[in-house]
Parts: sequence; C-alpha cells; structure tokens
Amino acid sequence: MIEKELIKIWQSSTEVERVKFKRSRLMIDLQSSFDRLHKSIKYRDLIEIITAIVMILIFGYITYTVPFVLSKIAAIFIILWLIYVIFRLRSSKKLKPSAVTESYLDYLYKTKEYLRIQKKLLDSVLYWYILPPFIGIIVFLSGIWIIPETHNTIIMTAVGTVGYGIFAYLLNKRKVKKEIIPRLRKTDELIKVMKE
Repeated sequence: MIEKELIKIWQSSTEVERVKFKRSRLMIDLQSSFDRLHKSIKYRDLIEIITAIVMILIFGYITYTVPFVLSKIAAIFIILWLIYVIFRLRSSKKLKPSAVTESYLDYLYKTKEYLRIQKKLLDSVLYWYILPPFIGIIVFLSGIWIIPETHNTIIMTAVGTVGYGIFAYLLNKRKVKKEIIPRLRKTDELIKVMKE
C-alpha cells in the first residue's frame, strides 16, 4: 500500500522535485560509500605504518648485528624505504576532504581529487612499494650468500618476496578497479547533477 502511494506521489511530482530527490539520494549513497572508503584507507594506513615501525626496529637491530657490509647497506636502504612509506601514506592522508566547512560541490571536487591521488598511489605501488624492498632484500641476502648453510633459506626468502610482491600488486590493482574507479564515476555523476 505504501509503495503504491509513493509511486503516485512520484508520478504527480514536478520534474524539479524529481531532480531534487535524485540529487539527495545520490548524495546519501555517495557519502555512505565515501565513509566506508575512508575507514578502509585509515585502517590500511594504520596497519602499514605500524608494520613499517616494527620493521624499522627489526632492520635497525639487523644493521647493528649482521657482520656483512653488503647486508648492512641493504638493511639501511630498507629502513630508509620504510621511512619513505610512512611519509607517503601520511602525506596522502592530509589531503582527505572535510565536509564540515565546505559547500557540497566543493566537497565533491576535493573528494574527486583525493580519489585520484589514492588511485595514483595504488597504481604506482610497483615502483614505490614493491620494487625497493625487493631490491633491498635481494642485496641483503647476497651479503650472507657466502655462508653455504643459508642458501636454501635465501632462495625461499627470495621466492616468498616475489610471491608477496605479485600478491600486493594484484590486490592493489583490484582495489583500484573495484573501489576507486566506481567512486570516481559516482562523484562525476553527482557533480554533474549538482551543477544542473
């Protein structure tokens, strides 16, 4: 019964009222979607930063204890890379839009820019997140290769590192395709509706 009444109201409403309804529905849907994305990004960044801090401590200890110069250099390189990861994640977080002080259209433009930055961050993960530690770990393992008992462990670690890199790359590509691009499209659609 209520559904039929809503249909009658919808059919009897003017075009302007329909556009207002469509606009508010899009705004609510998109805001809910943004909230989920922001929570996901916040959780991802928190895990990555905590992991990076723990790894900095581990590689700092390794730098101090490992006698091989090549391995020490690689450990320092990995520490520097981990600091860069923390910096990169924190700097992208600063660009998160705030809906409190802006008009909704400004908020949408800033959100669109934030989504583009997140897309760029995830699309370039191979260059800033996967390759540097892979190189560092290979150099680190090369430093201890002179110990024959470690060869199997070194090979397994190298294979595991490659596997992790492939997994991280595919996971980030999937996240761009399933989460970022659809939200960019919805944002463009809502910006278009808001301008009308």
